Amino acid sequence: MRAEGAKASSEKGAEMRILITGAGGNLGTGLVERLEGRHALRLSDAAEPETSHEFIRMDVRDREAFLRAAEDVNLIVHTPAWHGVHLRERSESDFWDLNVGGTFNMFQAAAANRVPRVVWLSSQSVFSRDNIYGLTKVVGEDLCAFYHRAHGIRCTILRPADFTPYRDRKHYGERLLRGGVDRRDVHDVAALAVEHEDVECDAFPVLREDPFTSEDVEQWRDDPAAVLERYYHDAPALVKRYGLDLPQEIALPDVAVSKERLGYKPKYNFITFLAELAEQDRRGTALEWLAER
Repeated sequence: MRAEGAKASSEKGAEMRILITGAGGNLGTGLVERLEGRHALRLSDAAEPETSHEFIRMDVRDREAFLRAAEDVNLIVHTPAWHGVHLRERSESDFWDLNVGGTFNMFQAAAANRVPRVVWLSSQSVFSRDNIYGLTKVVGEDLCAFYHRAHGIRCTILRPADFTPYRDRKHYGERLLRGGVDRRDVHDVAALAVEHEDVECDAFPVLREDPFTSEDVEQWRDDPAAVLERYYHDAPALVKRYGLDLPQEIALPDVAVSKERLGYKPKYNFITFLAELAEQDRRGTALEWLAER
């Protein structure tokens, strides 16, 4: 059974019937906001969110329930997973059952219902198999490739950096110089992935975009304050005043393929964070702002 011979995907820009799994989660909530009014949304999660859209309560580990939830849709956006932050509280079996088993059930439902296209949430952790989370994402990407070959299901794979909820806004800012990306940028590129129907089976990095150059990367090791001051004049004073923890080294995220093929335009990085911090500093509310979750 091949997906391209069944329900054709809609014309670009036309309304689609979309199943979003994990709709109440970190990605699902923002994606729903960006897609509502343009597409017919069917939301699914283990707990019911407050929504006016069609909702199906479902555990993605329930294959029969997934088969019913995927009926008569053009696209599935599949997001549920245990993440790296859950490694201490969840077993390897938990990770396998949800991350791999849930993905397998999704593809079984897509093939059975002749759903032609899937957007699947992977992770930058596919490049590091040091724990069960990274392994489950590697296996998930292999499932995407298999179901594309065997059933013709087109797969857009998104590989975001860390956008899990931050401890407080200070942690959010510091993470933007390490392995972090703003969740709003992830929401934006997920919505773009929904609209781009020309992808066969490819993976796209979802990272922030920094203004730094390769020369800045070299200089950072000796004088990070000088590098930051080049892009925001009050940066050294803000870093010192609020005790921001800077990494010893920085790297330049590469999002060229996502920009070129999906139209991704990341907006947020450490410099935009400093600009927001400076505004709060002028108002005298910076400490409260940094402590917000």
